[in-house]
Parts: sequence; structure tokens; C-alpha cells
Amino acid sequence: MRNEIVINAELGETRVALIENGQFAELHIERQRDKSVVGNVVKGRVSRVLPGMQAAFVDIGLEKAAFLYVGDYFESVLETGQTEGEPGSGGRRRNGRGRNGRSAPPRIDSVLQVGKEIVVQIAKEPIGSKGARITSSLSIPGRHLVLTPWSRRVGVSRRIGSDRERRRLRELVERLRPQNLGFIIRTAGDGVTEADLQADIRYLATVWAAIQQRHAERSAPAVLYAEHDLPLRIVRDLAGHDTKRIVIDNKDVFESIESFVERFVADPKPKIEHYEEDRPVFDSFDLENQIHANLERKVWLKSGGSLVIDKSEALTAIDVNTGRFVGKRDLEETVLKTNLEAVVEVVHQLRFRNLGGLIIIDLIDMESAANRDKVYRALGEALRADKARTNILKISELGLVEMTRKRTRENLVQTLCEPCGYCEGRGYILSSESVGFRVLREIRKHLPKLKGRPIAVAVNPRVAEELLTGSKQALADLSEEIGRDIEVRARPGIHQERFELTVLEQGSPAELELVWLRDRHPEAQREDDQPAKRNGRRRGRGSRDRGSSELLIAEGKLDPPSPEAGTEQEGESAKPLAAANAAVGDLPGNAPVEAPAGSASAVVESQDSDASTQPESGPDSMEESSDTAQAVDSEAESRIIPRSE
Repeated sequence: MRNEIVINAELGETRVALIENGQFAELHIERQRDKSVVGNVVKGRVSRVLPGMQAAFVDIGLEKAAFLYVGDYFESVLETGQTEGEPGSGGRRRNGRGRNGRSAPPRIDSVLQVGKEIVVQIAKEPIGSKGARITSSLSIPGRHLVLTPWSRRVGVSRRIGSDRERRRLRELVERLRPQNLGFIIRTAGDGVTEADLQADIRYLATVWAAIQQRHAERSAPAVLYAEHDLPLRIVRDLAGHDTKRIVIDNKDVFESIESFVERFVADPKPKIEHYEEDRPVFDSFDLENQIHANLERKVWLKSGGSLVIDKSEALTAIDVNTGRFVGKRDLEETVLKTNLEAVVEVVHQLRFRNLGGLIIIDLIDMESAANRDKVYRALGEALRADKARTNILKISELGLVEMTRKRTRENLVQTLCEPCGYCEGRGYILSSESVGFRVLREIRKHLPKLKGRPIAVAVNPRVAEELLTGSKQALADLSEEIGRDIEVRARPGIHQERFELTVLEQGSPAELELVWLRDRHPEAQREDDQPAKRNGRRRGRGSRDRGSSELLIAEGKLDPPSPEAGTEQEGESAKPLAAANAAVGDLPGNAPVEAPAGSASAVVESQDSDASTQPESGPDSMEESSDTAQAVDSEAESRIIPRSE
């Protein structure tokens, strides 16, 4: 398959595009602040051992400890000083999973202890809240070979189909390799010369010697081997005899890749071009628009059908629809054509977005079993171009395909996007109608305390429109019950799910009940059970003319405010009565409380209120001027609903 590689290297970010047969197939992005650590060989220290999970956490110098399953660990060459490590070679390997004839793995606490230093390789990037996944099965990739120091065997890639070529390559590597190192021949090694293989073996042996030296000199956590930067990794792994050219827009990267291709890439070598035009290289190849188009939830097919891609925590669901495609002859043929086109586009989307884990494809139902087999084979054929390891199950009677794809790094959406700050990543918010009814319910809940007082409701403009149109009659009825007007304020800066309920004048004195003054201390209860006798009378500490069974730790009385204080507070501005988040459910224990007389407002705590919007208590909050309160609503448009409306 003919391909091209386009590299856009800028300060802080590098992007590499793989174009196969004119189609934008893969996009790789690496940023300076979060460079990929997959493939790094590190010396780590065991921080926790979890026998219940048969796993351990290892400190490898990253923000989160890395996860090591017992089946991915065995004592490496560096730790034992021995070269054996292949299954069946004296028991050095310890990663059997109880399958394929292997013995069950040992208990994790029998092979690892807290504080032990081990050599591991990062197999998966830290993704989301999960730390990196590591393994002690080291593999150092070269251009044509992969070094496997724990093995003494020579393997050949399954993608090399010719038995004759497989035998030739195996014999060459067996003759050239050091006896204490194992190698796997990569797909890129198909057809290479003996000199190319010898150069690769020499390079990988040098890398392994450097790793051994750093291991002896450094203490954990330490990096013993780091992978190349993204452009060199892509050229090493993807460039081959099918690569027509490599286009780079950065001179330094161009020179390093030119040197790498000259030394390590076999003939015929791809053409290396330095892009020097003013127009960005991705725009010249029409790649920028395709990046944004492929991030959409809905992807259109050429026939008129569509794919809908939804990513959740557990899996990725892909739904296939006929859309505008109506076919020509019969329904079964229309469904078959849509599904055949869809599975090819599904594979393209999996590669481009780098989706991994569990994937469910909901195909359009097909009556014919033969048609289901055709679609299944088409899916398998399309996945042959995908280098990630996949596993597919047969199409079910319901038209579902269950498959898995190996995930080693964050997908494209995780790399380029972040959760929506307005909806907090949910993908939806409460409608203006729902929030409007919530406001009405909130007013009705505090109706006994609001009677005779003018109130104002500050809401999002869309909610205000709903209150003034769809809920106009309900709002007028509430105003009639209160006996005063209700003012609706449209505030552009407020979230659609939030609202503020404000009393516009001070109310009459109200009793403030302080429950804590009546609470009894546990020591008082014990003294009540074993009372002391004084002068022939049984008394409880703090009791005053009370019954013999009562004990009081403390009691208090709230003095009413002086008339002068009430006079000074006259004319002061409105205070927030309640501020509520309509998205949050009722919280227990927030009983409505009225402030004592003399305060500029009577404060009612809403059960749905946000703590950040609650009025402050104390003298400072009671002495706010009317100018301050007016400034809060200076940008709001308000309308008063008279009782007559």
C-alpha cells in the first residue's frame, strides 16, 4: 500500500500524518509537556504489593505509580545475572497465566516485596486517572529487528508470508546474533540484506550494553533507555519500500530524518523533502480540515449512510445507519451495501481516532447469514492494515460485532479536547422549561415566609423568557398568593441551571432557634445517671429550678436589636434570599431559617443552594450599602409581574 508521511514540527508540538492511497489514515501528536513514555526502560522501586489483586505498584518516577500484574513480571537478566528467561529454561520466567500449557503465576507477594528495585518497560501510557502499565518483558525496537534480552530465540513476524523468506531471515539472524540475546524479525525486515541485519544487531547490542551500564550506576527510579522523538519513531516503524516520500517543514527534523533514512532504511529509500512554503504544510495537503471533521460524533458515508460514534468509560459504541441511502432494488441489498461501506469506514475511524478497548459495532440487521459472513470478512480484511492488535467475534443475530483493540496511548479526542466546562462533561444541561418550573417550586416552598414581601428572581435570559411566556400565568398566581409583585431579572452571566431568589425589603422580626444551646454533653448524661447529693438535695450542674430529671449544660437568650439599630438599617438594599443550583438534588439538614429583626433581609437557605452564593452572616454583611446590591444586577434586564397580570 503506497503511503506518504507528512511531519509538522513546531515549537512545543509535533504532528505526523500517515496518508495511505490518498486517504488520511493516522494522526500522531506529541507535545513537549507530555511526551510519550511508552517503550522507555526504567529502573523502578516497588511501592505497594496487593496480594488480593495479584499486582504491585511501582515507582518509576512519574506522577502516578505504575501498575504491574504478576503475569507481566519475571526476574530479568539484569536482576539475576543469568541469560535464561524463556519458558521452560530452568524456571526463570514467572509469567504464566494458566493458559496455553503454562503454569499458573505465583503469588505476587512471593516474588515482589516493598522496596525491591526492578527493571521494567512502560507498555501503556498513563491514561486519565490510571497510571502507566508496565512489564518486565523488555523489547528494544530497531529498524528491522526487535531485541528481546530475556529470550535466546529468534522469532519472525507473522506478516512476512513467504516460508522461504522466513527461513532465510531466521538463518541469517541465528548466525549473526550474540548467543545471549534474542531477536524478533520485524515486517520491515522482509527482503533486507545481510549487511542491513548485521548493522541492526550491532546497534541494538550497543543499546543493551548502555542499559546494563546505567543500571549498575543509577538507583531507582531512573530511566535506563528512552525512545526516540515522534518523527524518528514514525519513520522507523512505518517507513518502508511502500513509502513514496516524507515531507518535513522543520530543517533540524529534516536533517535528522535524512541521516536516519540514509543509515537504516533499506533500498528503495523514500524521497525526503524539506517543505519551505509559507502556507502551513497540513493546509497544503488538506489535512487540517479532515482533523476537525473526524472529531465529529457523526461521520457521513459516501453513499449517504452514517456512523454515530459514542465513547463511554466502559466501551466505544458505533451505530450504523442507512441515512439518506435508499438503495435501488430491495432492502437486503441496501443493507448489505451500507454495512460493507460502514465496516471500512469504522476501521479508518478506529485508526485515525486511536480508539481502543472494548468496541461494539451495531450494524444494520441482515436476514441472510451469507451476507453477515461477507461483512465479517470485509471487516477482517480492513483490519489487516491496522498495526494495533485486534480481536473480533462473529456477527451476532442482532447484528452486533464485539471486538477489542489494543490501547497504548490516549485517543485523539483525549489528546486534543477537554470536557465541556458549561455542562461539566455530561453532554447536556437542564432545559429552560425545567429550570423555570424549578424556580416556581422554590418560591412555593418558601411561600409562608415570603407573603407580603416583594421578591426578585435572577435567572438566565432563556429561563427568563420561559417564565415570562410559558409560565406567565403560574407566576401571576404565585404573585397573587404572596400579595406582592414578583420581579424577573434576566442576567446574561448566570448559568442556565442556576437562579437567585431575593427579598427586596426587610421583614418583621423572626425567632431564631439555636438548637445547639439545648444540646446536652455526654458527661452531663453520666452525671444524671449517678447524681451527687449536696445538703440533702440532688442537683444537676447548671440546673435552675428544674425537675430532678433535667440537666442543662448551657442556655442562652438572644437579645432583640435596639431601636437605633433598626433605624440605621432602614432603606438598605435587598439581600439574596436563596441561591440555588437546579441541577443538584435536595440536601438534608438545611432547614429554612429567618434572620432576627433589625437585619436588612430575611435569609432563607435553599436546599438546592450553592454555598458560594449564600449571603454572609455577621455585622459586615448586614451593613452592605444599597449601591453594592444594585451593582450586582447592573447588567440585568428585569420585568415585574404585577398581581393583576
